[in-house]
Amino acid sequence: MLWKSIGILFVVLAVYILLSATVFHFLEQPHEILVKNLTRDFHMEFLRKFPCLPQDELEVFVQRVLKSYDMGVVATATKTSETNWDFASSFFFSATVVTTIGYGNIAPNTLAGKIICIFCALCGIPLCTVFLAAIGQKLRFPITKLQEKMITGRSHRVLRCVKVCLCVVLGSTLLIFLPSVMFTLAEGWHYGVSVYYSVVTLTTIGFGDYVAGVQAVPYRDLYRAVNGVWVVLGLAWVALIISEMTGDINDKIVKNEMRCSKSVSETDRKDKEHEMTSLDTESIENVLVK
Repeated sequence: MLWKSIGILFVVLAVYILLSATVFHFLEQPHEILVKNLTRDFHMEFLRKFPCLPQDELEVFVQRVLKSYDMGVVATATKTSETNWDFASSFFFSATVVTTIGYGNIAPNTLAGKIICIFCALCGIPLCTVFLAAIGQKLRFPITKLQEKMITGRSHRVLRCVKVCLCVVLGSTLLIFLPSVMFTLAEGWHYGVSVYYSVVTLTTIGFGDYVAGVQAVPYRDLYRAVNGVWVVLGLAWVALIISEMTGDINDKIVKNEMRCSKSVSETDRKDKEHEMTSLDTESIENVLVK
């Protein structure tokens, strides 16, 4: 790819990020300030109702609760969270590591667990990438067949655009909008939140503000297993879309490289012909001189 094209892409990406940051700034900061004020007011009202409780001890209590919550543990007098490290949850965590989702709601706390996590990531991420690419190739086959039935006799670029559109529409329906119905029913989320969770997960952003299967739901192990299968298929679909969308760029790069190699070969051939012509001319001149 030419440096000019890279520069244009960089400018477009930078402008896109700046615009997104501006929107997030004006949407989220007022809500954050409101929550801070309400929390501070609740804190002061609590201290006024219970003046016998020292403020510094309350602060220690809140910090301990927050620290436990950051570790994925909720343990109060009336509520205890489900374990995060039963086999199903551990399997789910390992899947989030090798797929680079990394929700962040749970993480290993022991030194041995952190070391195992390192090896799990270093060996599992390349293996998972190859596996997802293979699954993506299998998903491409039915899309290609459907594309051939819908449209024929068009240029390669038109066919590629049709294939990308089919991938986006069918994949979004089967892997985002329909699974979001399941999350809405199982987790009690708003449907928009479920769609948000699906997109954040399948794009491997994984903020961790919403994680399926954390709450105690019926058939929790089976639910998490189905969720794992959905993650694998969804990531393969995203990889397929990226591959198809970058196909034209890769083709252009290959064509430019072939064009450059042909021009270099042509230049070398002309140089050799020029050298041969010069040698022949010198030979003829030497013969004439003799």
